[in-house]
Amino acid sequence: MKRNDLFQLVAPLSEQLYRFAYTLIPDDLQAEQLVIDSLNAYLIKEQKQIIKLEFDPKNKREAQKLRRFYFKGLLKYLSDIGIRRSGQLTDQLKDMRPPGHAEFYGLEARVRIVMGLRYDARFSVEEIAEILAIPRYEVIEKLHNGRFLLLDNLLPGATP
Repeated sequence: MKRNDLFQLVAPLSEQLYRFAYTLIPDDLQAEQLVIDSLNAYLIKEQKQIIKLEFDPKNKREAQKLRRFYFKGLLKYLSDIGIRRSGQLTDQLKDMRPPGHAEFYGLEARVRIVMGLRYDARFSVEEIAEILAIPRYEVIEKLHNGRFLLLDNLLPGATP
């Protein structure tokens, strides 16, 4: 695959990648840097696999499949790097929380990732488990716990 082909595939994903990074770190500059670092790590570590793939820009169905494939790969790296980075920025993240979203950003980073993948990126539980390399039951547990904690924080006493 040529460099231009890869950029043609990845360019439409940039908004979703940035939005997902912002889910992890609610700071414009930090989220942008997270996307850049993830893209670089993906290109470096998956270089052989990327070069092997052939891409026909006229075939829309093939382009969608490849875009989804690259999106999953990029999200894997973005999640891994984002978890480490959010762990390093724990104290700063408290000050970065946008007003009205403090409850969401108060959740553990992995829970925010799972919720972002499920509700924003619209991935299935199986796809999330594949992206994060965790068991299916753990994805379901994080979704359940995240919803429960959000509901409990937003409406105290509403959950049994």
